[in-house]
Amino acid sequence: MRPVILCGGSGSRLWPLSKPKQFQKIFSQNTMFHNTLLRLKGDYMPPIITTNIQYESLLMQELHALQECKVVFEPVKIGTAAAILIAVLLCDRNETILVLPSDHFIGDLNSFYVSIEKASKLASETDSIVTFGVKPHEFNSEYGYINAVYGQKEKCHIVKDFTEKPERKVSNDHYWNSGIFVFRAKRYIDEIKKLLRLSIIYVVKV
Repeated sequence: MRPVILCGGSGSRLWPLSKPKQFQKIFSQNTMFHNTLLRLKGDYMPPIITTNIQYESLLMQELHALQECKVVFEPVKIGTAAAILIAVLLCDRNETILVLPSDHFIGDLNSFYVSIEKASKLASETDSIVTFGVKPHEFNSEYGYINAVYGQKEKCHIVKDFTEKPERKVSNDHYWNSGIFVFRAKRYIDEIKKLLRLSIIYVVKV
């Protein structure tokens, strides 16, 4: 499995702290990005890290102990979907990709690893894009939400849509969007191609 670590966030909500959240030592003596790297010890392929060019010096300080990885420096902020696509294009089309934000705290690592294995199996068997939802313990308008219902035929939850930072409380079918995904590289590329074709059709119609 190939990890893709998204490390380009600005962390502006932690103002007046000068560094983005992923480079802060919040829950331990390590930065959150460093702890993300530590969680990847095991049978993972060398990670691909995407970040903004302005964080180059901060990132390189964290990578001194990592022997092998690829880093993509974005000249401008390009967004999550594009950052993932650039990383995926550097992979073999049949590789299984694990997308991870660099600024997460994960307390129960055993459950985390079990969930990754389940997601990897599901992505492989169904050629699906699998996302990780977190059951909310409260409503928070600062989070993105996944609307998912259980499909009896599929024997898993099916995503209906995503809601980014809703202004009012959502139903119990919604989960916090963790930003963690598992999929085959080719499937993600195919989905981007579909979106591009739809965009072209839409522009022509207008």
